[in-house]
Parts: sequence; structure tokens; C-alpha cells
Amino acid sequence: MWFKPTKAQGVLFNMQTDLDRLLERFKIVAEGGDVPRPRDRFTTYAISAFRGGIGKSTLAFNLAFEISRHKRSLLIDACPQGNFTQSLLGEDIGNHTKTLYDALLFAVMAGTPKVKADDLLVSVPPCCGSFKNGAGAYAVPGSKELFLFPSLLYTQISAAAQLGASAKGTLSNILRVVETLSDDLRNQIKATKVLLDTSPFFGGATHLAWVAADALIIPVRVDQHSMEALKLTLSMLEKEDMDFLRLNALAGIKKVPKIHAIAMTHCGWNRQAQFTPDRSTQAFLSQVLDIAKQHAHLFSCDDPIDAIHLLDDFHSAGRISGNKRIPLADLTVGQSFTIDGQRLEVNDSLTRYQYELKSLAGTI
Repeated sequence: MWFKPTKAQGVLFNMQTDLDRLLERFKIVAEGGDVPRPRDRFTTYAISAFRGGIGKSTLAFNLAFEISRHKRSLLIDACPQGNFTQSLLGEDIGNHTKTLYDALLFAVMAGTPKVKADDLLVSVPPCCGSFKNGAGAYAVPGSKELFLFPSLLYTQISAAAQLGASAKGTLSNILRVVETLSDDLRNQIKATKVLLDTSPFFGGATHLAWVAADALIIPVRVDQHSMEALKLTLSMLEKEDMDFLRLNALAGIKKVPKIHAIAMTHCGWNRQAQFTPDRSTQAFLSQVLDIAKQHAHLFSCDDPIDAIHLLDDFHSAGRISGNKRIPLADLTVGQSFTIDGQRLEVNDSLTRYQYELKSLAGTI
């Protein structure tokens, strides 16, 4: 008897096909092979997720390392937690008193002195030995004072909106401050790539980082809270009544960053089938595929599947990388470290993780 699927069932069948395609691509990457990726490349990328505790800053640190091997890079920490800065600069943080917050104050607070580029830029290799022998990397440190910045920023935006004929130009100057700063610094150090780490909250410096960004890299943990955070991110890129597009429109800013990569973090694996995610991970991957297909116009590629990357569960290697400031590429299987009184050993999954990161970095 012939059976015609309902519309909902048809979508499910398509999703299964998409999931199979995604898993097949992952197997190739996990074995060190190459798969088709988006052709477009951009200058400025923001790593952004409206969910904390998903390994965003560890991902930023490792991508910064991979990119800086071949491309001179400008690395900006727009997150008040400062984890990206800590990973890049370590104990040298205290030697550099000027931060992104100081540079932003000049743009939004009249009478604030302008920060010189030489006082703001920090060469990363002397602070983190792993970054030596690359193309060069320079950091703009973050600051806990960025927690206070959203209130100041939106107060100034409200005031600027009342300036009549001058409102649009003033608002544009305010909202483009990170874009202007990154362009100036990038030209000074002759960098070809800019990577911004942002806050789990949209307000303040994250908004300005989105204005500056050509494309977004979105870490998504395999849990339901991250699914909702991804939906919120995509909504903010297309709904004109939400703050990002609404305020940008007042400033005459039309550029919207593309979704260049969704990095699925903390993926779990089936122990009986090599390179195969477990059922729980596959269920969340299906949700992401569904969400991505519904918002395909926001992506930098025609098929959103090409933009989805699977990353291993962080386990020991990820914790070691973030805590010890060692890129995953510089770790080796069998090494052991003590973190918070716990002895951690780098296991065999490291090789797979290294391939996954290189594949993601290769699209930037």
C-alpha cells in the first residue's frame, strides 16, 4: 500500500538525510580529510554565543592560534570576563593598563582622552610562547569594566537620538566605534584577520562587535539552553524590532554580519561506532539543522550544512588548553597536568579534536 507522508513527516525525513550528510562530513574531517566549506572569506569575525560555560573563549584562543600561524592577526577581547585576554597574555596582563574599555570611552564620553594605539596593542608571542614563529598576533585586552559599559552606551545612544539632523551621524559614530578602532589598528600592524571574543550578553561591547564583524562564529553546546540561544541570535539578525537592527537603522547602518560557522561543542560519541556522535548529540544536531534551514538566508554559504562543525567534548584536553594557555595543536597524547588539584591526562581524542579545529580555522 502506497504511503504519502504528511508535511511534518516529510520534514523529518529531510532532516534525517541532512543529518546523514553532516555525519558523513564529520567522519572525513575527524580522519584528517578535507570537505567542501564556504567559499567566502572575511576580514573580521566575532565569536558570539548568548550562553555561558560552553567553551567560547577556549575556542577563541585556539582559533586565534591557528589563524596566526599564517595570517597576521588582531585579537580583540570584548567580553568583560576577560578569559580571552587571560589566555593570550597570562601574567603579563598587569603590565598593560589600557584596555578596550578605555578606547570605547573616548567614543561615547565627551572629554575622555584618546588612547594611543601603541598603549593599546600588545604583541602576543612574548606573552604566550606558543604564538611564536607565526605570522604575528596582537591583542587588545578586555576589562571587567566592560560590565558597566552597556548602561553608559545606551544612555549616550538615547541622548544622540534627540539631536535632530545630527542624530544619524552621531549614532553612526558611536555604534561604529569598534569597527573604526579595529580598522585603524589592523592597518597599523598590517593584519589581515580580526577576531573578536564577545560577551554571553548582547548589550554594550557585543553590540559594537557585531557592527564591526563581517561574519559570526557561533559556538553551540549540545544542550537545550544553547538551542534557544541560537534561535535568539538568528532572530536578532533578522527582526527589525530587536535592538541590533532597530538601533542600526537609526544610525543608517545596513550591514548585517553573516553566519559563517556554527561550532557544535561538547559533542559526545558512540563508543561502539567510531566517529559517530551518540544519540543525544544527534538529537541536538537535528535541531540545529532545522533551525539553520529556517534561516538559511543569514548564512555565508548556500547550504548551511557546510557551515556546521562538530567539536569534541572538551574533557581533559580542552580544560588543559584553557587553564594552561596551551593551544590544542601544541598538546600531545599522554601528557598530564594538574588543574585545581585534579590530575588530567590528554587522551586519544586529542588528534580528532586537532583535525576539527584546523578544519574550522581553515574556513576563516
